[in-house]
Amino acid sequence: MSLPKSLSAMNSHSIRRLLPSASFVGCGDLLFQRISCDSRQCEPGTLFVAVPGSKHDGRHYIHEAVSRGACGVLTSVPLVDINVPQCVVSDIRRCYGWICQYLAGQPANSLDLLGVTGTNGKTTISWMLRSILRAASKRTGLLGTIEYDDAGNCPVEATMTTPDPHKIADWLGQMVRHRATHAVMEVSSHALDQRRIAGLSLRSAIISNISHDHLDYHGDLKSYMLAKSSIQDYCRADADFIINGDDLHIQEMLKMRCGRLEPVTVGFSERNQFQISPLEQTVSRGRFALCSDSDRMEFTLPLPCQHNMLNAALAAATALKLGMSVDEIQAGIEQGSLPPGRMQRISAGQSFDCFVDYAHTPDAIENVVRTMKSVTAGRLICLFGAGGNRDSEKRPLMAKAAQSADVIILTADNSREEPTHQIIDDICRGFENNRTPELIEEDRTMAIQWAVDHAQPGDCVLILGKGHEKGQEINGVIHPFDDRIEVKKALANRFSLPDTPCVKVPA
Repeated sequence: MSLPKSLSAMNSHSIRRLLPSASFVGCGDLLFQRISCDSRQCEPGTLFVAVPGSKHDGRHYIHEAVSRGACGVLTSVPLVDINVPQCVVSDIRRCYGWICQYLAGQPANSLDLLGVTGTNGKTTISWMLRSILRAASKRTGLLGTIEYDDAGNCPVEATMTTPDPHKIADWLGQMVRHRATHAVMEVSSHALDQRRIAGLSLRSAIISNISHDHLDYHGDLKSYMLAKSSIQDYCRADADFIINGDDLHIQEMLKMRCGRLEPVTVGFSERNQFQISPLEQTVSRGRFALCSDSDRMEFTLPLPCQHNMLNAALAAATALKLGMSVDEIQAGIEQGSLPPGRMQRISAGQSFDCFVDYAHTPDAIENVVRTMKSVTAGRLICLFGAGGNRDSEKRPLMAKAAQSADVIILTADNSREEPTHQIIDDICRGFENNRTPELIEEDRTMAIQWAVDHAQPGDCVLILGKGHEKGQEINGVIHPFDDRIEVKKALANRFSLPDTPCVKVPA
């Protein structure tokens, strides 16, 4: 085929050479200079990828892509009434990811990639791993829920947990240019199902846990587990596969889908290769030992909750397998920066504790509530909501998970296009033994103020669900909103009026 005069064959790529098993419609080969699955970004020389999706089908945008100059279409089925060459492949998502890596110069081959997946804990584990590697003088990038860090310039705010293949390739390329040797990636179940990390080879893969979440997308728990298990498909032959050995769903997942990698188990029970032994737990810290056949390490975390001991242990075991020393691991975990909005303490000198946390699944809520209740001298006040237009089956389970809190406040999370009162009604269906929330307040600002105003000395206030997020989506509009800022405002409001009586809530 001939290229437009503005394009040079010298810097073009042959699809037939890259994908020799592909078939073609309207041509014997397809030359292109760049690739995109966004029709709005197409221009002469662009290969448009018609990725099918649950919400948006790329095939609906082919004519727009062609009108903008796309030189051809990568598709999973032959298309009619298309006047540009077509390349037909059986797995379009995998091919797209692989081509993106190729066009970026295959930067992943120059990095030790560490992939972290799981329902909860991905962000904390990833930040701890980056911190450990930095303590070992390894230049390390990160792609995750909170930020993208290319190991050179200032990190930027993330747009999604695992970006699309084009952005992954670009960010890994930037890491290589900044002389990074390692990269840590949070890998969501959506990303695994959509093969966003195709073309990558992981040096280590970690599965933190599997519990009820995202079933609105995956359909059922089995499909969700299978998506998580597919992280093994992206591992090198010599990769370390680190798992939470106490998680029953992970054990079930391994029975459903046996992989070629022998898992390294981490957990609290004696059967694990790395066993966690809690030594001390208070409202402000946790201390534990991690023991294996050859090593014993002790850690003091500036984070409460046993699940953070597990997160730290998974990061430590992974780092040991990578060859990091015990001193480097301890320095990285104990002295490194922790992710914002993960059991983040908010203090203005008040006589009670306030924490903001991202817990938004039944399992995460249960873990936080159970641990904090055990170390709190007074009452545990727990505020949360649930996201709209998402997995509604987990809502009553969230209520059950929070039921042991002394005071429960239900409010809006990101209601999106769903009525907040309907979401709260769904949550309330999960309360047992005639338990009801002490307050239902749809306005999250007012709910947080109420929680702070009613806290007494020795109490602990948990603000759950949004963590690091800086916006709240209501009726399709994202409003600026940060739980941490709202808690600080609430504290300022309460303590700027010292004579205001504290209204007591029955224990």
